[in-house]
Amino acid sequence: MGLGLLGLSACGNRLNTTDIESSIKADIERQGRRLSLNAVRCPSDVSRQAGAYFRCVGELNPEGTFTINVTQQDNQGNITWEVPNSKVLLNLPKVEDTIQQGLSKTFGKRALIDCGTATYRVNQPGDRFQCQVVGGIETGASTIESVLVKIDPDGNLSWQELQAASAVPPLALATGGTQSAAGLAPPSVAPKAAAPSPQTDSAAKTTTVTGPTGRVINRPYLPGDSN
Repeated sequence: MGLGLLGLSACGNRLNTTDIESSIKADIERQGRRLSLNAVRCPSDVSRQAGAYFRCVGELNPEGTFTINVTQQDNQGNITWEVPNSKVLLNLPKVEDTIQQGLSKTFGKRALIDCGTATYRVNQPGDRFQCQVVGGIETGASTIESVLVKIDPDGNLSWQELQAASAVPPLALATGGTQSAAGLAPPSVAPKAAAPSPQTDSAAKTTTVTGPTGRVINRPYLPGDSN
């Protein structure tokens, strides 16, 4: 969640905020996506006190400044710090948590969201990036595999699900249809029974004629033949 833990030397009853500034700046740059901070500035007169809270400011050029919340864990100079989402810098684990809660509320299913290895990203108006839905979320006919995060001109975030069609198992159709690479193939049609060929009546009437060579030929009776 963008927390840092520092064990720093103190000057008397005061925190050494110069060391705090340097350590926070280095950590944010190390955990960020191509980030180079101009500076981190903290109050110079902070008393050591367990549980006490103070605020530092990070500077990016040309984007501007962002807030760093710092909490003292004890009175020995150990602190934790956190960078909330702002118009200048995004805390990606917080973005992931927001998307996770939104998907859970909408679909009643929880899934891990992965927006990449970086912890911090510049909040750049008009920018967009994808976060993966680890394992996907089945929604019936489709699967949510990722979400597209968009940043509007005012630096506000919105996101939408990117869905892929779920694999459809082969269908067992009564007529024998199958799932083919090109889609659902037309159902096979049973071949029609061949029309019965005219049956020859075993007692069909025949006529005896004489061929050119004088051979006797029996052929079917034709109307007009003399009886």
